[in-house]
Amino acid sequence: MSRREGSLEDPQADSSVSPLPHLEAKIRQTHSLARLLTKYAEQLLQEYVQHQGDPFGLPGFSPPRLPVAGHLPLPPGPSVRMSRAPGHWGCCAAAASAAAAAAGVFPAKVLGLRVCGLYREWVSRTEGDLGQLVPGGPA
Repeated sequence: MSRREGSLEDPQADSSVSPLPHLEAKIRQTHSLARLLTKYAEQLLQEYVQHQGDPFGLPGFSPPRLPVAGHLPLPPGPSVRMSRAPGHWGCCAAAASAAAAAAGVFPAKVLGLRVCGLYREWVSRTEGDLGQLVPGGPA
């Protein structure tokens, strides 16, 4: 018998070795991370609303459905070149502030609210979907 035949690298070579405990652990770990992301996304949305002021924090506020282009435009100049380089986070802030100045502050705030809300919804759904895979979880 070669060294590889009974190892975890070839689970079919030895039927007594099962990759399931390792897979179950990965599923549980991923579900835990998704649960944490869900909590952070909720906090992010709450803090975003809190920092925007009125009318965002008022009870029953429903933001208007403003048309949103696929992406925020990049301002002309050096930051366009930066966007192609690794570590381009600085140009994203320049793009957001340029878009806010061009389109007005309120639509930019509504867009931010929408992005934060969609992110929270996405991670919440992901957590629920992964919960279906957790052994002993809902079937």
